[in-house]
Amino acid sequence: MIFFYTQYEHILGRKFITGTLKKENQPQQFELYIITPGTKFLGLPMGGGLVKLSRLYTMNGELIHARNYSPEIKNEVKKLKKTLKIPYFKLWKGYLIILAIVSVAAVIFAINNKIKANKYNDQTTHLNEALNNLKAGQLYGATFFTDAEGNSINGLPQGWIKIEKIEGDTIFVKRSLKTETDKALFEMENISKFKPTTENEWNSHVEKINYPLLKKGLQEKDNDRFDLLYIGKDNEKYSGVTISLKGAE
Repeated sequence: MIFFYTQYEHILGRKFITGTLKKENQPQQFELYIITPGTKFLGLPMGGGLVKLSRLYTMNGELIHARNYSPEIKNEVKKLKKTLKIPYFKLWKGYLIILAIVSVAAVIFAINNKIKANKYNDQTTHLNEALNNLKAGQLYGATFFTDAEGNSINGLPQGWIKIEKIEGDTIFVKRSLKTETDKALFEMENISKFKPTTENEWNSHVEKINYPLLKKGLQEKDNDRFDLLYIGKDNEKYSGVTISLKGAE
């Protein structure tokens, strides 16, 4: 069993005294300690200093119980206690350390989120600009809801599409043969490693896409994804969105 909390005795001070125990007549030398109980969590001091307690040892290391203290020893304990202060900061500084760690982590988290947000906003802005100037040869990052022939697929693979040509209300596109299926969230970095550079890396099937629907999406403010619908002769296979554009090269 693992214990994250530990109890310890923090020594406030010590001195050698000579005295006689209760019910004894022979004086002897003792080592007197004044301690305060403390608590550590994962090695960090997380409390203590609520009381001052005495620990009396013989020169042989035997602990003497307080019920055996004589009045003179009790007086020595009382005098030593008065001279000692409890270092509350030292005993409780673990909370400050944890607070500092949490604060630094929060700042790093906020900065990281801001960087990601700026990156995402830049990607969205670039996507909108590219689609407002759509032309043959452009490459886009996309999520696929079906395969190139309109059949159901498992998951939402990420990949590339290339604009082959535009004729009237129809956009002709090809998909990349390689896709990314292990990432839950779409990021251009996920698919950059397999961006097609030769014609052999594109699916030979050319898909016909509804251009007016894309134009309608471009009129919406701050749109960060654009859904494409297939309009080929076999469009009965396609019951809805086939491709969702999420980034532009």
